[in-house]
Amino acid sequence: MTENALGNASQIETTHRRRWGVWALAVLGVAVLLAAGAAFTIVRGTQSYFSSYEGRILPGATVAGVDVSGMTPREALQAVKAEISPKLDRAITVRYNDQSWSATPKGLGASSNANSAVRRAVAASGGLSFAEQARMRWLDEEFSFRAPVAISYPKAQARQKIETIAQEVDRKPVDASLDYSTGFVKIEPDRVGVQVLVGKSHEDLVHAIRNGSDNVQLTVDTQKPETTTAAYDDVLLVRIGENRLYHYEDGKVADTYSVATGQPEYPTPTGLYEVTEKRYMPTWINPDPTGWGASMPESIGPGPSNPLGTRALNWSASGIRFHGTLAISSLGTQASHGCVRMAMSEVEYLYDRVDVGTPIVSVIGY
Repeated sequence: MTENALGNASQIETTHRRRWGVWALAVLGVAVLLAAGAAFTIVRGTQSYFSSYEGRILPGATVAGVDVSGMTPREALQAVKAEISPKLDRAITVRYNDQSWSATPKGLGASSNANSAVRRAVAASGGLSFAEQARMRWLDEEFSFRAPVAISYPKAQARQKIETIAQEVDRKPVDASLDYSTGFVKIEPDRVGVQVLVGKSHEDLVHAIRNGSDNVQLTVDTQKPETTTAAYDDVLLVRIGENRLYHYEDGKVADTYSVATGQPEYPTPTGLYEVTEKRYMPTWINPDPTGWGASMPESIGPGPSNPLGTRALNWSASGIRFHGTLAISSLGTQASHGCVRMAMSEVEYLYDRVDVGTPIVSVIGY
């Protein structure tokens, strides 16, 4: 081949190479432009998408199991509080017999961290990187934020509630007693004492608050009185002046008897006493051998003619007793030396119906 021919071939090849280079640059330029356009579209699309959620929580977020997607912080907080309010506002009843007291966990100091949980959701929504935002926008990835809400249950207010209830419930035991201020007998009943076991009741209330129970039974300790109304099943009332004996059974008059009480110079004592001894066919011992009994023997053995009759019921007052008498005409008068005389058949009847320890009330009554 001639030198001219070789030169022409070389020029043609160079020309082709230049043309391909231009095409390649053109294609590359187009590709760059396309890529730039796509990137611009992605950036603008991503920015536009997330700008619509500005100040709101991104889709896929839940707080306390509540879907808060697209909500403002205030809306999310309201929705979360509505979800947990049944736990905080439910009624809990503390009971004791027919009494009851109401409370709510919220009223006893329970509270939630709903505010901080919502704030975390808001912060997480605004804290995504651009790559994370782009994946959510263009690859349909979810935000997948989950925040539980914890409820705290302080114990102090629950204990205060129990202590306040205890002030209403606590009471000391009261002994049964005899009221004879009117000249007749009235039995004031006993009352069982009650003391709230604050520690145990507090534990039960806290357990109910935390575990969803609606009822708490107050735990108490009962304290029995030393004297119950049973001590007054039988009561003997002597009304001096009226000269009458009343036998009360279970608080009601069962029998009355005409009796003789002490002379003015030897009065029957007044006050509250009891039967200390029951004497069957008693022996009489002269109680005043140098005084009013100076003309009488030192003692008289058992029998109807005995000054004590066939039965005697000693009082806790020295030298005083119920006893039988043959001096029926003295009944209804003040004729004895302090003892209470009764018809023989009546003292025998009474003897069989009362026991040692039976209360005796002696009053001036007309």
